[in-house]
Amino acid sequence: MFGRVIDYYLLKPLTHTRNLFTEDELDNAAVGNLDFTIDRCRNYLRRVRTEYFSGRFVVDKTLSYLDIGCGNGILDIGLVDAGIDDVTGIDISERQIAEANNLAEKLIPDNPKPLFHTGDVHRWQHERQYDVILALATMEHINDPLAFFHKIRDLMKPTGVMLAGFVPFHSPFGDHMEGFFRINIPWRGVMFSEDALLRLRAECFRPTDQAERYQDMVGGLNLMRFSEYTKWLHDAGLEVVCHNINPQLKFHDRYKPLYPLSRVLTGIPKIQDYFSVTVYSVIRRRL
Repeated sequence: MFGRVIDYYLLKPLTHTRNLFTEDELDNAAVGNLDFTIDRCRNYLRRVRTEYFSGRFVVDKTLSYLDIGCGNGILDIGLVDAGIDDVTGIDISERQIAEANNLAEKLIPDNPKPLFHTGDVHRWQHERQYDVILALATMEHINDPLAFFHKIRDLMKPTGVMLAGFVPFHSPFGDHMEGFFRINIPWRGVMFSEDALLRLRAECFRPTDQAERYQDMVGGLNLMRFSEYTKWLHDAGLEVVCHNINPQLKFHDRYKPLYPLSRVLTGIPKIQDYFSVTVYSVIRRRL
């Protein structure tokens, strides 16, 4: 807004250090410390199906599922608990996959269990295709979205679908900096200097992550707009069956009055990039 120095001193009083951890500390604290129950996995699966995808997320034991950016695996555990035998999760974070395997052992005493892999999906050597591909809270972290969508087309069966969810960077909280701010300023990542925000992030949140660009942070942000997302899907030979934009407004009483306005704003080209807070899409191959 005013340059990296002034922006830094403007934002500094709004930060805190309650979540200050090094990457080593996060690694050491990761496995075995999440207090998850099978009911929490079931409830998360129910929420994803009913709220995020409005019933278009089919749970069918004859189908195969691939969860890209699976994190700690609670969605995959929920699927296996619901009777699905063929569930695979992949995540680039070793600590997340370690936690996913730990939770699967804890919450699913009998086989089958989800099959978890650590790795970058861009370089993942696969020998099969899947009926349902999941990518929730993942799209904004993919370093080459167009190449990723081409990879999705390769991984997807001709009759398959992808269920994607992400937070566009230009939306009110797309900078993912809420972990160390006392007050979350809408469009903070768009208005304020990248240098100032990353300097504060290193001081207040992740001292061992000295990235100088959003793209280079651990986890990374690709700065993808909603409009770019739809264009790159098309360029990769995919098409959107439907979008569900800002469903959190529809399902929470406090925000319901804002939902009609949200539908109007997210339907206007260019403006929609700034008001699409969360986007959930059902995607298939373009015929």
